[in-house]
Amino acid sequence: MSRPQRAVRSQRSRRRPITAGLLLALGALSCVSANAQANSGESYKETLRVSQGYDGKVVAEFAFNRKIGPLALAKAEDNQYGLLPRSIGEVVQTYGVQEFHLTFSQGNWNSAKWGYSSLASATGVELWTWFNTTANIDTQWKGLTHALAGLFCASLNQIDQASTAQPLLSFQPEGEYPSNPKAGEGSDLHVRYGHLPHEAVCTENLTPWGKLLPCQTKAGLASLFNAYRLFDGSYHSMGTHLRPLCMNEACTERGLEFSQTLLVVLDPIRFENRKDWTFSSLFERTVPSTCALADETDVQVTVPSHPAVTFTPEPKRIVNGYTGYITAHYLLDQRSSPTFDLGIHWSDTAVSFGFNRNDTYIRAHRYGTGYGGERGGLAVDLINDHPDNDQDITLFDAVPWYLKLYLHTLRTETTAGNGADIVKDLFFQPAIDRGRPAVLEMAMTLPANSTTTLYIDFDKAFIKYTEHPPDANRGFDIGAAIITFTTPSGEDGDVQGKTHRIYTESVLVSLPTPDFSMPYNVITLTCTVMALWFGSMFNLLTRRYEPLVIKD
Repeated sequence: MSRPQRAVRSQRSRRRPITAGLLLALGALSCVSANAQANSGESYKETLRVSQGYDGKVVAEFAFNRKIGPLALAKAEDNQYGLLPRSIGEVVQTYGVQEFHLTFSQGNWNSAKWGYSSLASATGVELWTWFNTTANIDTQWKGLTHALAGLFCASLNQIDQASTAQPLLSFQPEGEYPSNPKAGEGSDLHVRYGHLPHEAVCTENLTPWGKLLPCQTKAGLASLFNAYRLFDGSYHSMGTHLRPLCMNEACTERGLEFSQTLLVVLDPIRFENRKDWTFSSLFERTVPSTCALADETDVQVTVPSHPAVTFTPEPKRIVNGYTGYITAHYLLDQRSSPTFDLGIHWSDTAVSFGFNRNDTYIRAHRYGTGYGGERGGLAVDLINDHPDNDQDITLFDAVPWYLKLYLHTLRTETTAGNGADIVKDLFFQPAIDRGRPAVLEMAMTLPANSTTTLYIDFDKAFIKYTEHPPDANRGFDIGAAIITFTTPSGEDGDVQGKTHRIYTESVLVSLPTPDFSMPYNVITLTCTVMALWFGSMFNLLTRRYEPLVIKD
């Protein structure tokens, strides 16, 4: 073990006995009073945003945000991660993590029907991290993925160098920093991105994630977490995020925000054969009580402004949401009723399966092209349905090394004039066999009311038979392409505009697959020949031969 690592462990071992601040972070294990929490500089808020459209699908967005101020950090004896859950704090401190974003998702998010969501991610497991350290970044990244793999009971250790990308234009820091933290020459900030599109998400990931909550799943909004219903939905995404905060304008006082998010899409029509729903019908659970450590527990429900919709119980207030929708607000506290079971009743039972929102203009789809087992291609459709405004976007695509991209085949087609004027900037990093993926990033401007399609061709590599997965005949999953854009000012109710990130579908590609039965056949034939040869030779060498005398 190196000397700096020994020093870090020694300091950490001296801090562990401290404990008012650390026990506060482990609020699930000990209930610290809300007054002590406020005095330590920490705040905790639980939020649930529920929306339902004319298609009947219910989108539930859970957010559990914990903010740690400079007073709390000072009380932790210079350990700025002391108020986090100990498992997260030690991982972040050991590997020099400035901020990280980890999501477990299953299914494809349909922004045309469900709107944009900052909690949505690509199917599988996605991790991107900003490091602030002078140590070897690749070593720190490997240690971080292995530590998180054990913490969340996932296969994050499979994110090796061959599947790790270094974005240049996308995945900018989401935290608050004293100055522009964009990585560049001479900067100590470094970003790494990894994605496992074929990773399954199940209860064994939800359980350790829920244990990081201050009240776990025993109280508060997390008491609605019923794994049987969550994983039975049309889509679910579970996230863990850490980012720095500036506590004053000069950013001389620093804080942290540790948030856990859960996004799930449920279908009450499949459960109850109607659009009506309650918490007990969707999750088979209710909210028995609020979390004692929560400063605020907020529930918001957004539905079409239709006179046939009623709320149970009556909300505290109702405000107009985006066009054609209203939002009902509920604020839960310890003095409220012991059980909270929100419900929506529709007098109009009609379901519009062709329902699309009118506030999601940017959409993207990716698919494979070509045929045969030797060559192929990828295509991405970028759609801007806004009737008047052009839209600046950034496209990020990390393609595994076994698909040999040819940059000279990259071409752009658009339904709005000349495609050459669309691409504003391009960054391409060639792949290295078993070393890194190919990374393609493009800054583009999509014309209003247009569809732009990108094409690029590739050759399929012949890989070793030991590099094929157990289900090699199924094919290889290619992670989603990612589009990042900022809506114009005034849209989404945000004067300064809002940044969105949307994901395309994953692509399934078949590579040349060997006949895995051949080794068995060769072994069987060889063993048979050897057995026959050995038996005959052994018989000849050990048998005694005597002359046979025949008498008349």
